[in-house]
Amino acid sequence: MASGVEIRQYRDSDRENVRRFAATDEHERPEYLKKYPRLGDFRADGLAHYYDLEPESFFVAECCGEFVGNLLGAVDSIVSEQREETYTRRLRRRRLLSGAYGLPIWLVPLIRTDRARPITAPPTVDLRRYPAHLHIGVKSGWRRKGVGTSLMTIFEDYLRTKNVPGYHICASSYHHEGVSFYRKLGLCEIGDFARRFHDGFQWKQVTEFVFVRKL
Repeated sequence: MASGVEIRQYRDSDRENVRRFAATDEHERPEYLKKYPRLGDFRADGLAHYYDLEPESFFVAECCGEFVGNLLGAVDSIVSEQREETYTRRLRRRRLLSGAYGLPIWLVPLIRTDRARPITAPPTVDLRRYPAHLHIGVKSGWRRKGVGTSLMTIFEDYLRTKNVPGYHICASSYHHEGVSFYRKLGLCEIGDFARRFHDGFQWKQVTEFVFVRKL
């Protein structure tokens, strides 16, 4: 790993950096976000159940006080999905109605994507064997320097202390760096599925790759 980089658990003081990083988008809808910057706030709020309700499973990478990446984890994916439904979606709805996101015309492609049926059936993940999941991101200037690998290692060690048997990850084809990263780490690729995705300007076909790792 790059010299001077520290991996540690999330602190409340990291919140602004985490939200700012989450509000950026290099892969999913980068051009659409440039057109509608308020979409960034909506993206950042979408992580609220991680940093508000399960901060102990959240890890940050920093170098000399500079935020360089993070890993948002969940020990139990079923519980995490319930928290997303009861906490994060309600938070977004309240902020939407309060006008915090401005005029939300940018919601249309997100809703259309959510309602689109998968083109092919996704593989089944055994949540008894792989109950945990994660989302990881590293700033562009800090990639390929071991930061992501170190974040993954720390998270795996943390899961072992919780007696968690394994975890799963889903990576999209538009995030080719992420797909390559998980393959390089040697995670087990159990399958993929195709889905329709609207990037704000047109429909695209995206492949989702599903990985698991037993601990």
